[in-house]
Amino acid sequence: MPAENEIDPSESLESFIAAKVRDARKARGWRQVDLAAKVFSSTTRISEIENGDPPDLKLGRQIDQVLDLGGRLTNLLVIRDRVAFRDYAQGFLRDQARARAIYEFSLVVPGLLQTPDYARAIMSLEDPDGVTDVEGSVQRRVERQAVFQGPNPPWLWVVLDESALTKVMGSKKVMREQIEWLLEATEKPYINVQVLRTDRAVIRGSVSLLTLPSGERTAYTEGFGTGRYMVEAAEVATFQKIYDRLHADALGVDESREFMRDALGMHDD
Repeated sequence: MPAENEIDPSESLESFIAAKVRDARKARGWRQVDLAAKVFSSTTRISEIENGDPPDLKLGRQIDQVLDLGGRLTNLLVIRDRVAFRDYAQGFLRDQARARAIYEFSLVVPGLLQTPDYARAIMSLEDPDGVTDVEGSVQRRVERQAVFQGPNPPWLWVVLDESALTKVMGSKKVMREQIEWLLEATEKPYINVQVLRTDRAVIRGSVSLLTLPSGERTAYTEGFGTGRYMVEAAEVATFQKIYDRLHADALGVDESREFMRDALGMHDD
């Protein structure tokens, strides 16, 4: 079990959380083993939390309730998760908004082409505890699609896994409207979607490649709850090769539009 270290609450959000849990526990006269028993965890895990390794949201809520913190610990953990998201995604979203060309591979319809109902269905699935502002997030995602409404919209080329069209996200109605929107969007000369059939190899997660106004190229990859934004040329080149292989295996643009039209029939009531 880690030793109890001195914690400076002002050092970081993690340290602040650690100090809050430790102080609340000691105020009740409990040992770490006592708190562990009450939240069905281990003494080692409580020690880790009090040394700056915050709990997940489920355990955090239990600690919050047992120590009678009035939801403050839960709120801190939600804030920490949002800060972590901004750290790895904010730079990408900033640059995506000004990119001249965007190339994406995705297992779901990418954000720039999502309908509000489809985006809401994905966000709700990823937030079973209901701790995030889903409606606010949907609104921000829709607002980012305004990049296509200006006089010089970016070039968008998407390789989309077949499952994004065949699996039901939200409801069949949501899927029909999403596919219809894809067909409408791909009538524009600067938006192209190619479908990657399920008999072709895929990677886990998504890949996005940006070409910025300066000509600089960047790459972003994201899995569930994690992501990484890269600007180093060697790293970008690696993900360009991955994208190129996926792109080479995808159906052509016309074939992909035909596949999308066929997929509409899969979602009839």
